[in-house]
Amino acid sequence: MKKVLSGLLVAAMGGVLVTGCGSSDNKGASNSPTPAGTETASGDLREKELVKLDVAMMSTNKDDKEEVTKAINEITRKKLNVEVNLTFIAYGNYVQQTTMMLSSGKGVDLLPVYMTPLATMANNGQILPLTKLLDKYGKDLVKAIGPEYIESGRIGDDIYGITTGRDLAKAYGFEMRKDLADKYNIDYKNIKTLDQLEEALTTIHKNEPNIIPVVPSNGELVRNWGWDTLGDDITNLGVLMDFGKELKVVNLYETEFYKAFITRMNKWYKNGLIMKDAINNTENAGQMMKAGKAFGGFVNLKPGFDVQETRNNGIEIVTSEIVPAYKTTSDVQMATWAISNGTKNPDAAMKLLNLMYTDPELVNLMIYGIKDKHYVETGDAANGQKIIDYPKGLDGNNTGYRPSSGWLWPNQTIGHVWNGNPANYWEVQTEFNKTARPSAAYGFTFDSSRVRNQMTATTNVVAKYHKALMNGMLDPETTLPVFQKELKAAGIDDIIAAKQSDLDKWAATHKK
Repeated sequence: MKKVLSGLLVAAMGGVLVTGCGSSDNKGASNSPTPAGTETASGDLREKELVKLDVAMMSTNKDDKEEVTKAINEITRKKLNVEVNLTFIAYGNYVQQTTMMLSSGKGVDLLPVYMTPLATMANNGQILPLTKLLDKYGKDLVKAIGPEYIESGRIGDDIYGITTGRDLAKAYGFEMRKDLADKYNIDYKNIKTLDQLEEALTTIHKNEPNIIPVVPSNGELVRNWGWDTLGDDITNLGVLMDFGKELKVVNLYETEFYKAFITRMNKWYKNGLIMKDAINNTENAGQMMKAGKAFGGFVNLKPGFDVQETRNNGIEIVTSEIVPAYKTTSDVQMATWAISNGTKNPDAAMKLLNLMYTDPELVNLMIYGIKDKHYVETGDAANGQKIIDYPKGLDGNNTGYRPSSGWLWPNQTIGHVWNGNPANYWEVQTEFNKTARPSAAYGFTFDSSRVRNQMTATTNVVAKYHKALMNGMLDPETTLPVFQKELKAAGIDDIIAAKQSDLDKWAATHKK
């Protein structure tokens, strides 16, 4: 079956991209007859006995979770004889809590892997290989996402994660409060350099002493500024510089680019442009802007990001794009849905995952909540879905089911379009994905298993210094040499050599 799926994927993509545990069990039984309309070309997908699956998701402000879950289960029981228990986890706690779930074997069957390399979870045995399950129950899912992007979840011989339907490229820039930008005539649309941004931030600092010009989101000021991480989005252990133009793996922390960037951030910090003790901030930039404490923060950008942030935070937010859009394999792998290695119901989990990627009614419930309570329809979207908005009297601050993290749900592109975006928003997003400049290593996935010890040791070193340097809190002249020395001792050169070796082998067969 693996060969069948692999052949399908490679043929369809034309060779572009080749690169703890669940707690559920069978709780109760259902002897009800199969409802009409649940037969498919593959046969009846309903489980013989009722299966309950735990689904973890990163999100906040879900006071009406139980009501939405009840509506979700009306769909999943009818179509699959499956019930879902949703656990929502705050952004700042997501990695730690999901890692504990996967390690303990309690609390999760399905989850999006985020901020942890997919290869790490696969190599640690925390998630299941999905190739056979996809071939058996996920053909609709493969069609919905596209074989090229499915293949990006391959680690070694198997698929381990399914990317979400979203922006699969990234630009970088700055988000800010529109009221303050307008007040001081900041031409945010034409801010294209850090020098121009610094001028705007200095204006805010001089005229609004109680407003922090730049705040981090949960302690992270800037994650990336134009390099291909080759799978290590948090630690950057061997990267391709300059948007991945050349297949030369380098130590980011020894580049002149990195030194210049953190030197600028250190100057900003000393001049009062960056939040003091930024690394310990537990709020995101949007929350602090909404609370009137901050002007803005660095962000990953995509079409409609300003609309999304305005919706989520209840204040008008605008953006400046400084780094133009490009795409890497890491972007596609950044948010991938996986099945816990300890689930007792892998077949049911894949059936549910397939439904979550392909059923518009289910997608809209999971992302937006209940029609006429959490959202209302205001017009027609180009894809057959609706333009929607908050009901009168509700906004991102007082709704019981805030539509945040739509990009992290399996497939928002078959759902509704939020008001403020164009009616053809999903087509715009698809075009963004297609036209973003690809890294020269687009399609390559690094298997870190043979340098696992070095990865662990260097990750600990990065955790000591990198975030604080990017926040401007440490002096690069004294700290950077120590950082570099400790990385060497921890084995970063071994990781870079392994990445370069694998990349060269990949390039020999997949690059013209």
